Amino acid sequence: MDTQRYRQYMQQYITEAIQNSDGSNYGIYEQLDCIKVGGLITRHREEKERALTDAKAAFDGHRHWPLKLVLSHLGIEQIESEGN
Repeated sequence: MDTQRYRQYMQQYITEAIQNSDGSNYGIYEQLDCIKVGGLITRHREEKERALTDAKAAFDGHRHWPLKLVLSHLGIEQIESEGN
């Protein structure tokens, strides 16, 4: 697995979910849950699926944590559209 691509997809999925959610951890989880990794022939499928699974698990399992703490837990420093 290419960890650089994994982190890139993680950042992309979380940024998109934050932009389309109400800003709560559960809202972000719901948006992540709507994202589907492409069909049978998808480039970097392993990295995409792993990033999405890990992001969903973090936001579902840590609903009571502040957003910045969940992002830090995932290794993401700053999300531009975070609003903080």
